[in-house]
Amino acid sequence: MPSAFVRARSRNHRLLHTAKRGAVTSAPSTLVVVGMGTAGVRRSMLFAQRMSELSAAGRIQTVVGYDCNEVTIANVQKTLQKSFGAARTGAGTQVLFPNYVPMPNGFMRDPKRFRDFLGPLERDMDNIISQVMMHSERCGRVPETIIEFMGFSGHAVLGGILHQKLRNAFPNSAILPVMMLPKDHVSEEWTKRYIWEQYEELLSGSNCLVTTQSDVNAREDDVRLATGLAGFEVAEFGEENDPSVSQLGVTLRRLTPASGGWLGMAAVKRKMPITKKFEWLNFPPWWRQYAAVGPDDDLSSLLGNAIWSTLDPAAQLAEGINQPPHAPQEIVVSLPLHGDELEPVAAQAAEALDHSNIFDRFTNLDIAFNTARFTDGIEPEPYMHVTRIYPVNGELQTVTAILRGGGVTLPHAAAMRSETGFGSYFHLRDPAYNPLLPPGGDNTEIEDNGQQHVRYV
Repeated sequence: MPSAFVRARSRNHRLLHTAKRGAVTSAPSTLVVVGMGTAGVRRSMLFAQRMSELSAAGRIQTVVGYDCNEVTIANVQKTLQKSFGAARTGAGTQVLFPNYVPMPNGFMRDPKRFRDFLGPLERDMDNIISQVMMHSERCGRVPETIIEFMGFSGHAVLGGILHQKLRNAFPNSAILPVMMLPKDHVSEEWTKRYIWEQYEELLSGSNCLVTTQSDVNAREDDVRLATGLAGFEVAEFGEENDPSVSQLGVTLRRLTPASGGWLGMAAVKRKMPITKKFEWLNFPPWWRQYAAVGPDDDLSSLLGNAIWSTLDPAAQLAEGINQPPHAPQEIVVSLPLHGDELEPVAAQAAEALDHSNIFDRFTNLDIAFNTARFTDGIEPEPYMHVTRIYPVNGELQTVTAILRGGGVTLPHAAAMRSETGFGSYFHLRDPAYNPLLPPGGDNTEIEDNGQQHVRYV
């Protein structure tokens, strides 16, 4: 049954609460965030920033910025350590970086260059894992959700190795690898010739959130991703107010049984009509302005249109994916409203959506409304953020275009099979005989260490 849940956060979280829900004084640490490579570290920083803007930085136990690049480490250390020096839980948010950096400028987008330093790199990874485990003991609980921002560049295979170590250290935690599919020629070639097959083994059985690299504004897409993940973590899909549970982990456990190894995300941002409503503070700037519902504002229609817009191709963070309409899907609507305005607005929006037949089209859809004011640009204008996460089945057309050059597509019946994630080797299989590809029984050795890989001419 479709459902709509409303959550207005407490004053201690810089957002107000309603009469129906009690105030939450503190939330335990439930997250570990890992960023691999320069792009992955940037995404992890944006996610941590969004959590800080929600006054939920205390939910993060550890941030691992794994980039073997001295320039990146020097730039990131100051920002993260300044932002997360002490969390409300008292244990603090731990920030870790690799101690062993074999090459000052990194691996220069070469995913094989690390192999000459594999032994010291693995020992350094083991040290990082031990620090993550010790800090989780200080926090008093095992992390419920581990978010890994990964890609297809110089740190790709190292990210898979670190993923396996985290999975062995925390077997009961929900792990979400966030994969950024490449669009540049160099990364696509490495993906086709080496990285994808390595991921098939290293990330076997994982359910990955798929995103693509933007041609226009990569930072804007990274901000949409960070905003959506943070919104899901502080939202609540249930009748009980239980802030001690990682809500993102609850979402993953609900959606992954219906997925074929992949998850998709759609994100929409809309500017809200603003009516002046103030909260007076005891420190400068002495007041805070909120978006509020005015007498002539049709906010319910605006909300309905924004939720429907998550179905548009432009809202998707990945291209060429199949969205099963009857699979469970979850939507988070983050509104910069005063807490007293949230429940009536959410009730009106739910009624408008019911009349628009969205629940008839998606019979297993849940929508959560919460109050959140994110920082977007220099001017603090109020925006609503709508994010939808859904399971993905079948072939990933973007991956097929990379691995086969866009010239070969899989048959429709095979493309819609349920399991196509890492470990299935689905996208590496030849759909039909092609004289440009080696025959199925030809194991061409292209590595001097005896490993077998797919060769494309």
